[in-house]
Amino acid sequence: MLHGNRAADYPVAEKSQKVPPYSPLQKEVKQTSAIVFGIALYAMCSSTLLIVNKVAMVEMPDPSFLLFCQFLTSSLAVRALKVAKPEMDIELLTWDKAKPFLLATMVFFMCLLSNTAALKSVNVETVIVARSCSPIAVAVLERIFLKRELPSVQGMLALLAIIGGAVIYVLSDQGFRVDGYSWLAVYFVFIVVEMVFIKFIVDTVPMSTWTRVYYNNTLSIPMAMASAIALGDGKALQVVWTPTALSAVLLSCVVGFAISYAGFNLRSLISATSFTVVGVVCKVNTVLINDCMWTMHSNLYGHAGLSVCIISGFAYEKFKRKK
Repeated sequence: MLHGNRAADYPVAEKSQKVPPYSPLQKEVKQTSAIVFGIALYAMCSSTLLIVNKVAMVEMPDPSFLLFCQFLTSSLAVRALKVAKPEMDIELLTWDKAKPFLLATMVFFMCLLSNTAALKSVNVETVIVARSCSPIAVAVLERIFLKRELPSVQGMLALLAIIGGAVIYVLSDQGFRVDGYSWLAVYFVFIVVEMVFIKFIVDTVPMSTWTRVYYNNTLSIPMAMASAIALGDGKALQVVWTPTALSAVLLSCVVGFAISYAGFNLRSLISATSFTVVGVVCKVNTVLINDCMWTMHSNLYGHAGLSVCIISGFAYEKFKRKK
């Protein structure tokens, strides 16, 4: 009799387990936890990749080859995950999905190439300041193309303060070099377009995060090879591969793979403008690491301008949450 009662009760228990009740508060907590984890993971990768790439460019000044190594490593790593765990939601390349993703990959590649090339001539903080100026342009493009609301008046003032801090930094930059700033100008244009366009691709082309990582890195490999030919790079063949140079390139590949996942994961959770601001704010760790490692960094006024950029980024996020 007891056995029969249990058998009769089992389908009811199974049915109740299939549809767990989630209250709005539980959904909000779950979403917030995902965002906090996403920001923490991206911040950890973003704050170290710039430093690692700078070290790699000092040891092996060939941006196209460095990017080729990063893309190839990330592509092979995701493919290995697919083989090791076939149940993972990782799609291999198909033309139907590669076609809309290809333009996004080109923009992404130009963003990374200009960033890495600029590091040959300018210090880390100069690249950070160029990145700091991008949120206000991203906010405008989001409004035009993604139909999102513009920031509040307080939010716009915070974004303008970021630009003000950048101006202070540039005026204090005693190591100004035209070639470095030319690459920075290219970087600024492409990072603004990249933030909005890749957010559009993430929202409109259904893929898992791991699939996006695989597509983005695999499609970038031939672009890195083409840029090596177009720019006449070949310094990797002339480099004396010391343990330091080899370690720097390998570490950049590991961190590059990590930030590739962290970036696509976070883009799927927050807006393009917020993603841009997070990228600016988390660079405070980059500055601290940079000051400990290099003698080639900004002076007191440059640090003041950079601090204005970072504090204004915090303020922007605070005003946005209030709105």
